[in-house]
Formats: sequence, structure tokens, C-alpha cells
Amino acid sequence: MREWLKTLRENKQLTQQNVADMLGISKQYYQLIEAHERQKKMDITLMTKLSDIFGVSFNEIVQQEKALTDKIAYNESLDINYTQNAENVNS
Repeated sequence: MREWLKTLRENKQLTQQNVADMLGISKQYYQLIEAHERQKKMDITLMTKLSDIFGVSFNEIVQQEKALTDKIAYNESLDINYTQNAENVNS
């Protein structure tokens, strides 16, 4: 989940529909972006538009995406280590 994106939207008192309209996409697609189910790696065009909509720097958007990617990678590595350890115990 892109909590940072939801927070930016709510701080501007915008609905998901408002942001979707500004981006020229459907509300459903925007919901999937906010839920991190679409645009897993957010493209530059979308990041630029979000930067303009929310009045934050492009760099801030990039940093938020990097933090999210790092967190996901870390959690996935924990899952892999846990699975490998569980397999070793059961062997």
C-alpha cells in the first residue's frame, strides 16, 4: 500500500476520483495505483503529474517510491530466509 500517496491526497482534501480525473484515468485504476497493485514501478510521467497535483517535489515522490521498494525487498528477503530455515528444520 502506498500510504504516503493516500496521505498526500487526504492532506489536499481530494478524493480518489478527483485525483483520477486530474490524471486522466479511471477511479478504479487510481485505486489500484494507491494500493500498489498497478504501476509497481511508477513511471516518470505519473510521478511528474502526482508531483504537480500534490505540490511536492519530484524528488520527494522518487524518495517515497524508493523507500517502498526497499521495504518490499527487505520483507521478501525475510520471507525467503524464513522459508529456507523452515525447510532446513524439516529436513
